[in-house]
Amino acid sequence: MLPDKEVDSLAGTYLNKEHYDLLIQDDAKVYKPDGSLLLVFRRRILPASVCKAAYPALRKAAKGAMNRGMAAGIIPEKFSKIGGSRTYIKSSDNATRARPIKKDGTLSNTSYAKGVPSGIIGYFDRYPRIPYCRLTAFNLEHPERFALAMPYIKAINQIFLQETPDRYEAQMKMVKKTSKDFVIHNTAFTTVTVNRNWQTAVHKDAGDLPEGFGVMSVLRAGKYRGCFLVFPKYRVAVNMRTRDVLLADVHEWHGNTPIIGIEGAYERISTVLYYRKKMIDCGSAQEELRRAKDLGIRAGKGR
Repeated sequence: MLPDKEVDSLAGTYLNKEHYDLLIQDDAKVYKPDGSLLLVFRRRILPASVCKAAYPALRKAAKGAMNRGMAAGIIPEKFSKIGGSRTYIKSSDNATRARPIKKDGTLSNTSYAKGVPSGIIGYFDRYPRIPYCRLTAFNLEHPERFALAMPYIKAINQIFLQETPDRYEAQMKMVKKTSKDFVIHNTAFTTVTVNRNWQTAVHKDAGDLPEGFGVMSVLRAGKYRGCFLVFPKYRVAVNMRTRDVLLADVHEWHGNTPIIGIEGAYERISTVLYYRKKMIDCGSAQEELRRAKDLGIRAGKGR
């Protein structure tokens, strides 16, 4: 174990083989010194058929995001969004968010994290810029792909129930209180984050239900090494491969080691399945649509 102060100093940085002693590659349960559960790893537990169907359906979901916060890492002094012309300025040496320079030369009030190959599917809650619950763009634009991924999502849901029933039930209590219009049908999840070939920096997950548990899996193609998920405080790492499921306390600091391989010769799609804790505030789909229309009218009148 590392002291908390030393682990905290790793936030936003990248990990390597020096940050773990134990690499888990087979079935295991890992407990913290206080006896609470850190993680459960199950090797080759998902049916190959559901993984095979989910891979082409999900690989295009990670279009890119600038809202992944600490997981995107400490940003450079100045940077430009990939494919864009705006320059972003960070506020401090260790900042993980920055504000873009507007056309008039002033800084925007909106801040962004570094762009990363990530995306979300399923449902999303309200937040200041979009103050209504909604279906994600992926589901709206590619409902057929989401349908192909559903057997994979449901299979992972079953492992969640089987391996950590107490955490599953805590999450399901919230699901049952949430409008069925904003829950992935017959699962304990509202949302899935999909990442492509991304080495996450050290972070703690935010926005998910604390009483639940982190639920993860990987779909991979080609040949590469590394990209182990490391919990540096406990010096434990996990090698996730296709058909594996990892259940873990993602409110502990964690991040990936580098991906080692020939660029273009491999693909690693990681999925993180969770219940977004603010989904409890969502009304029905009709109520949220009315809310969106009402807010749109008000915004129009205010111009």
